[in-house]
Amino acid sequence: MTVPEWFPGGSDLAGHWLLDDSIVFLNHGSFGACPAQAVGYREMLLRQSEHDPMEFLLTTHQPVLERCLSRLEQFINAPECSIVMVENATTAVNTVLRNLPPGEGDTVLVTDQEYFSSANALETVARDRGFRIKKVELPYPVLSEDSILERFSDAVDPSVRFALVDHIVSSTGMVLPLKGIVHLLAEKGIETVVDGAHGPGQVNLDMKELGCLAYTGNCHKWLCSPRSAALLYVRPDFQNEFRPLVISHLPEEFNSSLSDFQIYFRWNGTPDPTPEMTIPFTMDLMESFHPEGWDGIMRRNRATVLQGWKFLCEKLNVEPPCPDSMVGSMASVPLEGLVETGPVDLHWTDPLQRRLKEEFSIIVPVTSIRSCSNRLLRISAQLYNSPEQYTYLTDSLLDIFR
Repeated sequence: MTVPEWFPGGSDLAGHWLLDDSIVFLNHGSFGACPAQAVGYREMLLRQSEHDPMEFLLTTHQPVLERCLSRLEQFINAPECSIVMVENATTAVNTVLRNLPPGEGDTVLVTDQEYFSSANALETVARDRGFRIKKVELPYPVLSEDSILERFSDAVDPSVRFALVDHIVSSTGMVLPLKGIVHLLAEKGIETVVDGAHGPGQVNLDMKELGCLAYTGNCHKWLCSPRSAALLYVRPDFQNEFRPLVISHLPEEFNSSLSDFQIYFRWNGTPDPTPEMTIPFTMDLMESFHPEGWDGIMRRNRATVLQGWKFLCEKLNVEPPCPDSMVGSMASVPLEGLVETGPVDLHWTDPLQRRLKEEFSIIVPVTSIRSCSNRLLRISAQLYNSPEQYTYLTDSLLDIFR
């Protein structure tokens, strides 16, 4: 890979990450990036686990896990004993869907922009159970949040019992008006399961106010913990018969401060617990990077991506595809007629995405949605990114399009 003559550096905080300084990394949204000190902390835990595996897994892990769960419950304002740890949001969505009761004659709503793995899981469960899936076709571009709510309202019929909704759409980066969606559906007797893979650390969360049936979010994305660790919140009134995909120990086998719901998820085969054990350390570390803590981090990342997004749209002569209120720490730009079509390779890499990497050392995803004929360029912002990196991306795109 040849580094161009002019090459932008990251922010003043970039040195806290292990990212290769010969690339411009604008894709935090896909797999996150863990700060170097958090990587070191996890490595210490891994070494400790090998010094005495029995002591580490049976004794050391438990109190740290309890602190982690309590910290996450406070972070998303969830009731006590309502969060468990799973490997990732995909695992969580599959788990929730297998615990839902709909059967023949029932309908579950899902948007046409739902993340592919969650949509595939829903289709699989629907075939097994015999219930119907109804697609909510989201507008794109989006003129207002109300237009999203109208689509959900129009999709409701007497057979609808549940809905699976992305909080932040992966392909476009748009933050859906989740509170409005959940409350609108609740008024009609419909429970909502939220795929919030990008939620924790990107937007403020309040489970008590939101009222959804379940919410899952990856900790290894915007919280910057090691991969793979995700939280799964289940509303207390739905926990009684809720079970993990894999059953190991039962609640009656333990004397623990955890709830029965949490114990079911506590030990499902020999784990590597170090990613979840690193979460409190990483959250404290990230907080120390900004004088206003997590609120400051989220505001800073949003401001950075908004600036880069609007600059891209202006220079590419493209109208922003959604209102500012629907932008968090990611945003997409439709490449209207600017990019030739071409097959995506087995690594899910679009030809333009590959060219940006090979010729300009830029790591940024090029995505698509079925309702839009144009491909989309999705940018992300984390504390290590600088405004100059988005200027460099824009100049590189203009160079390609010329």
